[in-house]
Amino acid sequence: MALVVETGAGILGADSYVAIADCVQYATARGLDFGSDDLGDAALRRATSYIDNTYRVQFPGYRTFRRAQTLEWPRTNAYYTYAEPRGDTPYFVDPRMLYPFDLIGANTIPPEIIAATCEAAVREYAEPGALLPDLERGGLISSLKASSVEIRYAGGAPGQAAFQAIEAALSGLIGARNVYTARAQRV
Repeated sequence: MALVVETGAGILGADSYVAIADCVQYATARGLDFGSDDLGDAALRRATSYIDNTYRVQFPGYRTFRRAQTLEWPRTNAYYTYAEPRGDTPYFVDPRMLYPFDLIGANTIPPEIIAATCEAAVREYAEPGALLPDLERGGLISSLKASSVEIRYAGGAPGQAAFQAIEAALSGLIGARNVYTARAQRV
C-alpha cells in the first residue's frame, strides 16, 4: 500500500508527515541508515503514529480540519515558541507570555514535526517496535541486584525510553508556552 503523505491540506487517510525520499535524504545527511523500501514505509507510518499519539495533547492550537483530517497536523492557532525571552525582537510578543513566538500557518506541517518524524522513523527502521516496546509490569523496577551491581528506580519512574533527539526536534512546539507558565528570576 502506497504511503499517503500529509501536505498541509488535511488529507483524510494520510499516514505520514514525511515522504520516504525525504526521510532517506534526512538520514543520509546525518550519517544514519534508512532504506527506501517497504520497511521504510512501515517505519514512517509507525513513527508518525508515535509522534501524534505521544505529543498530541502538547501541540499548540487545534486540528485545522478537525475530524476531517487523519493526522494531528496541520493545526490552526499553532505557534513556535522561542527558548529565551528577547528584549528587542522583531517577533510578535503576547503580553500574557514571557516568550516571543511565531505563528505557524494553518495549512503547514512544521519542520520540527518533519524532523521528529524522521528521527523516530530511523529508530523504527533499525529496530521495529523500538518506540513503543511492550513493557513487563509497567517497566517499574523497585530493586534488582546482581553481584555488586544494583538497579533501583524511584516510584513513578517511567518505564519507557526517552528519545532525546525527538524531544529536541519538537522543543519549540511543546516547550513552555502556557499563559500560566512563567520564568522565575531573582531581582
